[in-house]
Amino acid sequence: MPVNETDIVDNAVAEAGAYDVIRKRLEEQGKQLQEQSQALNAARLEEFGGVEMHAIARTRVRTENNCIARDIVQVGEQILFGYNVFIGLKKETKIKDVFSLYSLKNEGDSYELVEADIEKSFLYDSRFKGDFDELYRYYKEARLVKLIKKDGKLLAGFQVGERANDIRVFRWSISADGNSFEYIDNRGERDIQPPYQYDFEWVETNRDDFVH
Repeated sequence: MPVNETDIVDNAVAEAGAYDVIRKRLEEQGKQLQEQSQALNAARLEEFGGVEMHAIARTRVRTENNCIARDIVQVGEQILFGYNVFIGLKKETKIKDVFSLYSLKNEGDSYELVEADIEKSFLYDSRFKGDFDELYRYYKEARLVKLIKKDGKLLAGFQVGERANDIRVFRWSISADGNSFEYIDNRGERDIQPPYQYDFEWVETNRDDFVH
């Protein structure tokens, strides 16, 4: 049976009308939800108070080579920036090829990151330097994946294999005032793991646990 062009037009108009109705309902519900969330936030601020946060400035981190940024963390009064670069024909990867230290310089309303002398920092501890050189000697494709401060330690995680758990983690202890860092070792894999999902231990069952 041939389809009448008039029927096609009528159906299109009807579908468009249904779409407009649904869109109007969704917009109304969205508006109500926004009003409720704003009222809830106002009540929270009235009860608990709050501090409004806003950016006061922007600045840029400049490195000697083009790099892929991985992480950034505050260490005392400085900022530790971690990244990965393509070494190319260089035979060795140095600490400077992965880490940079910066101090924040404030002049009036402007802020600027000024590179600090990394060779005079905690990163040039002889033990860490030896472990770092060993890492890139045995794992040419090693790459930094994470910088984090956790449980009184500074952790730097490196991917050394294809699997997600193929990592090597350097760790430093942080002093009570947060300004001094002392190298511990390169065995911090357990420290960098996320917290357990459950506060109890699962026990795998076997046939002896079956009740007939």
